Amino acid sequence: MTWRFLAQRATSKLWLDMDVTFSSWEGPSFELSGVPSFQATLLPADGQAVATDGRPLFEEWGTLLHVEVAGKIRGSLIVVYSRLEGSTWKIEAAGLSTYPHGIPYDGDYSKIGVDPAKVVAHLWGHVQSKPDSDLGVTVTGDTTPVRLGTPARRDEEAEPYALAWWEAPDIGQEIDALAAEAPFDWVEEHTWGGDDVAHTIRIGYPRLGRRRADLTFTDDANIIAVGDAERSGDDYANEILVIGAGEGEGSARASKAVRDGRLRRAQVVTAKDTASAARLRAIARDELTARQGLLTVPQITVREHPNAPIGSWALGDDIRVQVTLPHLGDIDLWHRVVAWELVTDTTALLSLERSDAYIYGG
Repeated sequence: MTWRFLAQRATSKLWLDMDVTFSSWEGPSFELSGVPSFQATLLPADGQAVATDGRPLFEEWGTLLHVEVAGKIRGSLIVVYSRLEGSTWKIEAAGLSTYPHGIPYDGDYSKIGVDPAKVVAHLWGHVQSKPDSDLGVTVTGDTTPVRLGTPARRDEEAEPYALAWWEAPDIGQEIDALAAEAPFDWVEEHTWGGDDVAHTIRIGYPRLGRRRADLTFTDDANIIAVGDAERSGDDYANEILVIGAGEGEGSARASKAVRDGRLRRAQVVTAKDTASAARLRAIARDELTARQGLLTVPQITVREHPNAPIGSWALGDDIRVQVTLPHLGDIDLWHRVVAWELVTDTTALLSLERSDAYIYGG
């Protein structure tokens, strides 16, 4: 594969360098419902280069890096760290979805029965409506059947879903909370759109990805390394109690349990910043899923192969992993791709979770 790194000014969209050369790099890595990341090093003189507009080529929160592989944009990232470390200049960049994090909502938004996916679109629109803020991100994909904000009922007032400027909620945190509450998946997608790059946040409900019977992952073909299989009872639980906002017996709470043939093991999770019953239930559900202690192959390193060319999978896909492991013998399990990283031109590292650990659609 042919790699190319392109630098662009984040605000003016001026192209700064159409073929950036790094001494070394790690990534880019991609995460389901998470922020992509990238790291690179340069010689100090290259790291301090000045672009054609008179500003630093690698300017924190001022430079976009696009990763192009075989003519396709694999990732678009914002330089968030650029400085001298020892004898090298280090660059760190994060996907465009990092941008809303740390930015306060300064509007006034109140809705009854609103889809959380539409709220995410509103929040991205709000972020990009400010001066020097338009990254060109659009929100697309599925709607959800979930509704936020309850209408007035007998003897009860309406309880709208609300965002208020005087509470200054962190927009990035609110997007993450909405995704967990529904729940829905999301990913960043980037493509060439004429002479510029188009950016999309795509929402998938109840999930993104699909079962990939067309791809094969086996240790006698394209798997070249396997992470240690995991199954631990230390954190196992089959009942979760979440204690939310409030004091004493007035605290909000939610619980989730499953009878699975094992002794009852209960864990308490505190979320004192959360009053929403739906969000507390989502926390309980996710915590219970994470504590089931299923045998998992957490990572595999794969090489370019006709059975599964690099990048032929997508975040959220279910892939069948067939390996032989010491002391465990033959393992044949479906796993979900939750993150992956380009390691070299011909190898990739996939982070996996058991497919049957997911419950879709809330």
